[in-house]
Amino acid sequence: APPPPPRPPGMPPPPPPPPLPGGKGAPPPPPGPPVPTGPQLRALHWKKFAAAKDGTVWRALPPVASFDETELKSLFTIRPAARKPSMAAATPAAPTVNAKGARALLDLKRSNQIQIAISKFRGRDMRAAVLALDEAVVKLEDIPRLRECAPTPEEMDMLQPFSEASELQALKLAPAEEFLFQMSSVPQLMPRLGCFLSKLNFPGRLQDAEAQLTAINAAVGCVRSSSQLPKLLALVLQLGNFLNAGTARAGAAGFGSDVLLKLSETKSTVSDDHPSQISLLHYVARAVVAGTPDAHKSLRHELRPLEEAAALSSAGVSEELDGLQSELETLKRELNLDAYTAVPGDRFIQVMGPWRAEAAKQVDGLRAKVAQMLGGLEGLYEFFAEPFDPADAEGLLTRINAFTVSFCKACRDNERAEHMRKKQIEAKAAAAKRAQAGAKPAKPVPKRPAGGGAMGNIQNSLRRGEFEMMKRLQSQMSAELQSKMQARRQGIVG
Repeated sequence: APPPPPRPPGMPPPPPPPPLPGGKGAPPPPPGPPVPTGPQLRALHWKKFAAAKDGTVWRALPPVASFDETELKSLFTIRPAARKPSMAAATPAAPTVNAKGARALLDLKRSNQIQIAISKFRGRDMRAAVLALDEAVVKLEDIPRLRECAPTPEEMDMLQPFSEASELQALKLAPAEEFLFQMSSVPQLMPRLGCFLSKLNFPGRLQDAEAQLTAINAAVGCVRSSSQLPKLLALVLQLGNFLNAGTARAGAAGFGSDVLLKLSETKSTVSDDHPSQISLLHYVARAVVAGTPDAHKSLRHELRPLEEAAALSSAGVSEELDGLQSELETLKRELNLDAYTAVPGDRFIQVMGPWRAEAAKQVDGLRAKVAQMLGGLEGLYEFFAEPFDPADAEGLLTRINAFTVSFCKACRDNERAEHMRKKQIEAKAAAAKRAQAGAKPAKPVPKRPAGGGAMGNIQNSLRRGEFEMMKRLQSQMSAELQSKMQARRQGIVG
């Protein structure tokens, strides 16, 4: 490299270059986490809370009974895996007149569809009932059929001449065509049917939404008031801090709820002392049951509302609320149309106007309840010191419910394993006792008193193994029976 150009006279020299990392004069690096000593334990990867905030579950955790650190180290110490031998790489119409003289304008498929619907409406004047919105005549299940059979714009154009031309008004139409002709005179038929459907199914939809709100609120309440759940959280926190000792994850004052679903994935190390592998979840279940045998039953009883609300979604309730509000807005626009006052007998405005006002009040009340539910969910997140995500409002409830189910299952697994262990111990003790006592002589079989006659002699011969004698005695018994039967016949004849 060429030498640097000479400095002008009177200029100060350039500053010295910065020292190299680790060289003389460099500032000391910041202290890292303490280096663990002794065997390396399986870490519990959680989201660490450095401090317990006021008003959270972590601020008032109950005391935890001490656990066996030696056993925990023995179970969850990482041991180097033995190398496995390497495997070798593998190789690689025109209108028609029917038999009754009626005009048929529709194709056969469409005509059959409408006639099937007409058969369900037999005996009811559907046109008048639809105009009057008569709930005693038009049932909820009738509206889908009416909407399927509503005349299309093409069909209305086809039927228009029959209402205008006097020479065509005298013609008889087929049943399907006649039904379309009658319904085509109902103003705003499809929007009318849609609004009427909203009115008929509104009570059921409102009741379902309120039931879901009640269930979710109950789930939030049972989680906040549970006495067993904080005990489990305190134990998991203590075990996690022990396993994470010497790492940046140690010394946690709380943790994110997602780690509760990872307890079953943290497995113990197989060794000579512990040949069978268990998960940290099963270890937690064993430690809890050792102090409180019915802890899992109490937890499940306390969180029963949480289990019932597991399949519900706050987003689903909000969507149902938005759907109801949108239908009411559609009805509001329909009520402002003059078409509903053009036909005599049309009671659309008289029926739907007052109902809409009352339904709007109920929807507003439901909206307030939804806001209250979302506030409760957000408060539950704050109680667990976690950020609230409106897109996953019930995610915390889902994780706690999954942990509860897994914990109760782990308790049952431990009970079965303990039962099998006791059975094996009893079997080994019985086998050792038999081996120590030796083979005992068989108990003598008491002899039954043999009956008299040939049958008794046959039984005695069978026990002694005298088969030839048994055959002779059998022949003797047959002869005795024949003689007795002959004597009985002679007595009857005499």
